[in-house]
Amino acid sequence: MFSDARRASARRAPDAGVRLTGDVEWISACVDLGVVHEHVSVYLVRTGAGALVVDSGSFCHEEHVRRRIDQATDGEGIRALILSHSDYPHSGNIPAFRTHWGDFEIVASCADPEIQGLPYATRVRLGEVTEVLGRRFTFVDPPLADRSHTTWIYDHASRVLFTADGFGSYHVAGECESVSTAFADGVPAARIHEYHRDTFPWLRYVDPDKLRSRLFELFRQLPAAWIAPVHGHPVAAADLDQYLDRLCTAAERIAAAYSIPG
Repeated sequence: MFSDARRASARRAPDAGVRLTGDVEWISACVDLGVVHEHVSVYLVRTGAGALVVDSGSFCHEEHVRRRIDQATDGEGIRALILSHSDYPHSGNIPAFRTHWGDFEIVASCADPEIQGLPYATRVRLGEVTEVLGRRFTFVDPPLADRSHTTWIYDHASRVLFTADGFGSYHVAGECESVSTAFADGVPAARIHEYHRDTFPWLRYVDPDKLRSRLFELFRQLPAAWIAPVHGHPVAAADLDQYLDRLCTAAERIAAAYSIPG
């Protein structure tokens, strides 16, 4: 599907995150689970009206993430935050960010922001196209979600698709800030399988062919320069076909492990 895509290169911004595009930066944070680590990252997007972040990260990493954002924005901080969903690994730092930088715009897809502890958030619905700080985002109804109010977020300017809990993978020490292009053979298939097996129990009931079809249709509609997961390595367009194949193979393995013998 992306055989003609040029291999993108990620650059490290001094003392900040890993630059995926000219205006999108990955701020990596992760949890050591023992044998493997799991990312709990955020993404910084620079707009003409200031900086915004996609998700806030876990309160376990609040100081690290806040420091990286301050360094990346020369202390100006953020003017908006887009929330993929309201689990603590995604929303846990919002109170601390508001204390540090003052009020900023918050956009969330949850059905009732006030009930979910976000009375100051603007609600968006799945499928909507909305401008945040003058920049256009599509809020995607995702094929892979761990909560009913989860959204994926597509930035039309950079063509980065932020996939929240989908498209994740575990990693080992030394790979905490590696994007897909850093691997000689792409993001390891075993790590993709293990992550999705553990995170999405409902995949055992899914028809893998339908999942594959839905994912490919999504990328036909919203061509991506980068896939930006919260819980995995950012995936460049040049590596997307390979990642999709490994993800769909993982779904087949998960479904087969729970199939009822005929």
